[in-house]
Amino acid sequence: RPPPPQPGAMHRVARLSAHVVGGARADERPAPAPTSSAPASPIVAALKGKIAALAKERSALKAELLKHGDTKIQEVTIDMCINGARSIKAMVTETSDLDASKGIAYRGRSLFECNKVLPKAPGGECALPEAAFWLLLTGEVPSDDQVRELTKELHARSAVPQNVLATLASLPKETHPMTQLSVCMLALQKDSKFTAGYQQGMKKNEYWEAALEDALDLVAKIPVVAAHIYRRTFKDGKVPAYDSKLDWAGNYAQMLGVNDSQAFKEVTRLYLMLHADHEGGNVSAHTSHLVGSALSDPYYAWAAGLCGLAGALHGFGHPG
Repeated sequence: RPPPPQPGAMHRVARLSAHVVGGARADERPAPAPTSSAPASPIVAALKGKIAALAKERSALKAELLKHGDTKIQEVTIDMCINGARSIKAMVTETSDLDASKGIAYRGRSLFECNKVLPKAPGGECALPEAAFWLLLTGEVPSDDQVRELTKELHARSAVPQNVLATLASLPKETHPMTQLSVCMLALQKDSKFTAGYQQGMKKNEYWEAALEDALDLVAKIPVVAAHIYRRTFKDGKVPAYDSKLDWAGNYAQMLGVNDSQAFKEVTRLYLMLHADHEGGNVSAHTSHLVGSALSDPYYAWAAGLCGLAGALHGFGHPG
């Protein structure tokens, strides 16, 4: 006769069922997990509202497409399977599309058009990466005010815990920059709002909000960590002061300390806007999606994607 289930196993089953069963008594349910330590700021609330509305549209579209679920897309050969799923049409990515002749488009807009219509820094000519982020998440071109408020939100979330910087300092300076970045992303993971919410019984329809909170935190903190890595690896280790008066990419350029010119800030804005998304089929994006599909939080997924990006066939992550 098999041994009785251990208390830990039963607890895990109960915790898993809490995510999908809404009929449990109130005293049996885990306490709801806050996805933020404070009420959402107006700009985050507005962002969530737009994403929620878009999700409803996409759910309706998915239901319509599933009516044709038996429709064949293509024939798959053995050669395609054993050669890395080459040319197999098996992914759906809404945020961007990579065309062999036209290049990348964000939500149906070419990068040229994105650079033209998205908000820019005062006096600048290059679209802000924060604006591209909003477009990718919502499908809408944000206003100047929305981007300004989103930038303020990212600044407010940018503090990197001292233990993360201490972890970075413990690594040999000769460690590959992508390794340093991956380690720091994992060191940040202890503060994941998604993981905290999941452990406390967060329902499935709330996953996306907690994941968004983690994503915003990551976007805010990555430039700070990356600047520390650049300065300790290639320069004197001294990081220029954070400047919250600048936009997200402008501040990153400032912290890199390459020079203090507006031209360098502009090229940094353009570079990061152009690299804001890359469909879903390349190694790093696909890895992030795959790891995230296991309900690993965005910190784990992002770190895994970085490891893929560091590969020789993916450009080594352009560490220099």
